[in-house]
Amino acid sequence: MVPDVSFSLEDKSVPSLISTENIKTAVGIDVGLKEFLTTNTGETVSVPNFYRKAQYNLARLQRKVSRKEIGSNNWRAAQNRIARLHQHIARQREDFHYKTAHKLVKEYDLIAVEYLNIRGLAKNTKLSKSIYDVGK
Repeated sequence: MVPDVSFSLEDKSVPSLISTENIKTAVGIDVGLKEFLTTNTGETVSVPNFYRKAQYNLARLQRKVSRKEIGSNNWRAAQNRIARLHQHIARQREDFHYKTAHKLVKEYDLIAVEYLNIRGLAKNTKLSKSIYDVGK
């Protein structure tokens, strides 16, 4: 029989919650396809379109893979190049999201956002590339 163990930690670096009376600045955010986000004050952040910019290189690498014999070492290397390009695009998006969120968190005490099911929105639509380029 395994004994039950519980740990309790206190981290001083985690900020405490601000009461509603102490909130000085608040913002509402709407995410879109033409603009990455629009605040209730009218400020907009444009979409960087990382996937759209890398689409040509991705297509070129995929054509190279299609010419290789499946399972060969050259095929595996070409597949690896495609995977690294996808990883690069994902990391660019993630970095952009973190930097944008950091800017907003530094500027406002309260941030109100809408919850969007990105996978549900992108499923079987003509806008799925644009949705994924903004949302992931």
